[in-house]
Amino acid sequence: MNTIAQLNSHPENTSVTRSSSLHYSAPHKQIQIFETPADRFCTEIVADALKIASTGKRVLIVQLLKGGIRQGHDRVINLAQNLDWIRCNLIRNISISDLNDLELHNFEQLWKHVRGVARSSEYSIMILDDLSLAIELGLISIEAATNLLTKLPEGLEIILTGTNPHAAIVELAA
Repeated sequence: MNTIAQLNSHPENTSVTRSSSLHYSAPHKQIQIFETPADRFCTEIVADALKIASTGKRVLIVQLLKGGIRQGHDRVINLAQNLDWIRCNLIRNISISDLNDLELHNFEQLWKHVRGVARSSEYSIMILDDLSLAIELGLISIEAATNLLTKLPEGLEIILTGTNPHAAIVELAA
């Protein structure tokens, strides 16, 4: 299994390390954490996901809290060969947990899709943006997140991006 280097470390935490960009490294972890600036999805992540996809590995980028017109779990956008991208079917980005019923339904459908993809062997790498913030907002329970991350099929790597990774998730990546 190949892994991707990690961005922006905390000195006390060896599971979150520094790198100027993502790249393949020697086989080791199935879960990795990239701390990125608040409300910003790094272009380096997309660029390096594209490089990895060009090697034949299927990559899925999921922006859990970002919305977009005509987006959603059932409208996967193919950015390039082997590189897919999905966002929540919302007309806005999620920054607070105060969602109306339709928004909550659409978020839950995306999370259900993510869990299904994680159980399949469709992708080699799944990049999940803002999982910790979704937990902090109460949209995903820490139990649901750790359940997903502890039951990954062999060959699937999970890359977590966003700010302030939850301590239980950092522990899983260690």
